[in-house]
Amino acid sequence: MGESPVSADNHQIQVLDETNFYQLTTTKPPKLNRLPKNNTLKKPSQPKSLVTASSHDTAPISHTPTDKTQPPKALKNQKPKSLSKSQIGELLKHAQGGQDSIAMPKKLADSLSDVAIEPLIQTDKATNYLRWLAFYYLSRREMSQHELQKKLLAKGCEPQAVEDLLQEFAHKGYQSDERFAMILVRESIRKGRGKNHILQVLKSAKVNLPESVDSIDQLIQQAGADSLTDGTILTCDESETVNWLKLAVEVRTRKYGDTIPTTPKDKAKQLRFLQYRGFEFWVCLEALKLSLADFQEA
Repeated sequence: MGESPVSADNHQIQVLDETNFYQLTTTKPPKLNRLPKNNTLKKPSQPKSLVTASSHDTAPISHTPTDKTQPPKALKNQKPKSLSKSQIGELLKHAQGGQDSIAMPKKLADSLSDVAIEPLIQTDKATNYLRWLAFYYLSRREMSQHELQKKLLAKGCEPQAVEDLLQEFAHKGYQSDERFAMILVRESIRKGRGKNHILQVLKSAKVNLPESVDSIDQLIQQAGADSLTDGTILTCDESETVNWLKLAVEVRTRKYGDTIPTTPKDKAKQLRFLQYRGFEFWVCLEALKLSLADFQEA
């Protein structure tokens, strides 16, 4: 039948017969170590310290240039750098024929040739805070120039800046001592305050009477204080002036009732109350003798 096959294990010649025919014809040959398709072998999973360089177990090394002078690649989504104010100013100077400090493309120079250089308005935080603070105080209530200056200086604002701001506000009508005086008269009478109280507040606020006003009575008359009520307190006769006596009686009866005081203790107590309210002394004495019914009969 020919030469007998050779076993790879024992290298002995075996004769093919009936006893070993099936065994020799059905045994698969041993697998050979086949190379990968890319003709490279996988590196063994060993620590770097134990890996030895050999000619049959290492992958081919790709030689890549390692020149550090090569410029890096541009990053994606990288924003262009913006020009500073000094660079923009130099560009404008160059466009208008100024000192040639930096290089500029001709197209950019032509586009900037007609641009006028204007000084930028620099906003100061201290100035903005000062103006905001002044408007805040004036929005709450009308204030005199002295009161507003005192509040601004208490907040640590610069005195010269405060002085300039007050002059500007007075010129533009944002703040007015005359308007403050008129509002003070109306509010004082509405709250049941006398003439002495109005004079004291004007003095503490350092508000002088307007040039068109000769006395406090004329100021009160110009303020239109008689139109503040429904006619039970302030309206008097056809003179359109404030009836301070009737106002004092109204304030006293609102506090202690409509009965006229008879004991010295009650008289002294109500007299001090009317004086504290700012009424003149003679008005306080007369108010202790009258009630609201006396004005209704009159």
